Amino acid sequence: MAIRTSNAIERETVKISYGLAAVGATLALAAVPGRAQLQFEADKLYLEVNAGVAIPQSTHIQASPLGNGGDVKFDTGLRAGLTVGYDIVRPVAVELETGVIWTPVQSIHDNQLSSVAAKADLYQIPMLVNVLYKPLDGAFRPYLGVGAGGAASIFDSSNIPLFGNSFNDQDFAFAYQGEAGFRYAVCRYCELGVAYKVMGTSDHHWTDHGASFNTDGNLTHSIVATFMWRF
Repeated sequence: MAIRTSNAIERETVKISYGLAAVGATLALAAVPGRAQLQFEADKLYLEVNAGVAIPQSTHIQASPLGNGGDVKFDTGLRAGLTVGYDIVRPVAVELETGVIWTPVQSIHDNQLSSVAAKADLYQIPMLVNVLYKPLDGAFRPYLGVGAGGAASIFDSSNIPLFGNSFNDQDFAFAYQGEAGFRYAVCRYCELGVAYKVMGTSDHHWTDHGASFNTDGNLTHSIVATFMWRF
């Protein structure tokens, strides 16, 4: 069976990300009524910042210096993000989202890192195209959304037995997201809200000092507070 290089995997995930982003944009445009004309209007543009907790699920290990199989388990982390959105028609908006998700590693293959004075952190930087459906026009505005794109991931560790004094690498993976939340308009230009987001990625492949550490993709649940400013 042929072994794909990390560069080949990265090229494939980038192609998939672009393809799904194009599909999302096409679906959003398909929601526009036949008589509607798409014109840029500044008051439909908005900027949102969000921050909250990130709750990752365990990730299965494919290969590691500690042995194959088992899981990587995480502690609760943090998520912060920045989103630029545009209401293309009354119920539908498209968004570009980025940010950072930080989750500390608790154990690898049932080895508690704290018990051996080791440390590891996973940083994920999502780059997503989202499509949101917002059915209500009042001050209270619930919404549902889906997104797709990519995530740059950084695995940063030190003093893990058999990994060496440090093991650090970067990886790019396909990413997808679902979300639900609400915003409340406190003034004409400002909305406050709460959102639940769940983001998943494809497999990760890290290599450092000649050692490989490969895992399944991550699935991270987040609950964030949001602040939106409409132009």
